[in-house]
Amino acid sequence: SVVGELSVESPNVTSSPQYSTFLEHIIPRFLTFLQDGEVQFLQEKPAQQLRKLVLEIIHRIPTNEHLRLHTKNILSVMFRFLETENEENVLICLRIIIELHKQFRPAITQEIHHFLDFVKQIYKELPKVVGRYFENPQVIPENTVPPPEMVGMITTIVVKVNPEREDSETRTHSIIPRGSLSLKVLAELPIIVVLMYQLYKLNIHNVVAEFVPLIMNTIIIQVSAQARQHKLYNKELYADFIAAQIKTLSFLAYIIRIYQELVAKYSQQMVKGMLQLLSNCPAETAHLRKELLIAAKHILTTDLRSQFIPCMDKLFDESILIGSGYTARETLRPLAYSTLADLVHHVRQHLPLNDLSLAVQLFAKNIDDESLPSSIQTMSCKLLLNLVDCIRSKSEQENGNGRDILMRMLEVLMCLKFLIRS
Repeated sequence: SVVGELSVESPNVTSSPQYSTFLEHIIPRFLTFLQDGEVQFLQEKPAQQLRKLVLEIIHRIPTNEHLRLHTKNILSVMFRFLETENEENVLICLRIIIELHKQFRPAITQEIHHFLDFVKQIYKELPKVVGRYFENPQVIPENTVPPPEMVGMITTIVVKVNPEREDSETRTHSIIPRGSLSLKVLAELPIIVVLMYQLYKLNIHNVVAEFVPLIMNTIIIQVSAQARQHKLYNKELYADFIAAQIKTLSFLAYIIRIYQELVAKYSQQMVKGMLQLLSNCPAETAHLRKELLIAAKHILTTDLRSQFIPCMDKLFDESILIGSGYTARETLRPLAYSTLADLVHHVRQHLPLNDLSLAVQLFAKNIDDESLPSSIQTMSCKLLLNLVDCIRSKSEQENGNGRDILMRMLEVLMCLKFLIRS
């Protein structure tokens, strides 16, 4: 097709002296084609493949001065498509929106406010969407093509052309979810809200503040154990859901210092949500756990770290902090231990003796663990030494076994001394 050839030849086109004139002709035609065409939800349909290709071409157009004149019109269409298009096309629209805003920093428009309202509405509707996908999944009737609202991810089905005949020819269809109900799309929205805040913070400061309670409600949503045992449970879709929650927590980590007083009002939900995500993050998604730990590290550098004191025993549980995945255990322990050590260091005066004992057990073990980087072993030694006074004073206050804990520390440090000498 002409569009396909244009996609292949785009590097040659962009270097042409007539490139600016070319854009003046092709951009309006692309946008008209997209707006006049119908939204498609079957992946194999030529109309969907063509719409996707046109969006990909727009995304690949170099963001130089030639494109600046067309930015307003392109963004207007992209913002509208977020509410109507399918998941595949919305994800491309989001990339276009990000690139054009990063490069050209256009003036704020009413469309920005409308977009933020749209994102807030998605967060408000999320509990219903999660219930539909996990708690009350619907069985797709045989030989029917389900509506896009019924599928949470691209779903392939086979239907008979003539259901009444046993030997009927079959056709395969791949249904694409509606973008506004897509968990993959939801995972991409926080980064755009952050970008909008960076560009227009004077205009939307109060609007972004309205996201704080929505964020808290989002990160505490859980799929029940019963739903995860259901025969229709979709493990891949669940990973998309956790990814969306972790991206939302990362959004909170970005704005937490800006809205710290407001976030403090929801601190119990924040603690609950973060611990749930550490527990629920699938073992095989080490990349998601890494992002979760990075977000946690940022959150725990604020004064709100004290809100985690009642739950420290859970953070000392490595099955929660690091998970059971092989890749996570091999690659994320330094990040996890350094994050936890920093937290313990700052709240050590407020920890009960039992939690101090758990800290000694964990970080003493790290000193003997040769698979960890030497920097983590050094950090563990320093932390243990910083805990000595706390253990002594807490032991006196609680009439506890501080002496036994200190003797255990001494044994570990003496063994380390002899190991270094040898």
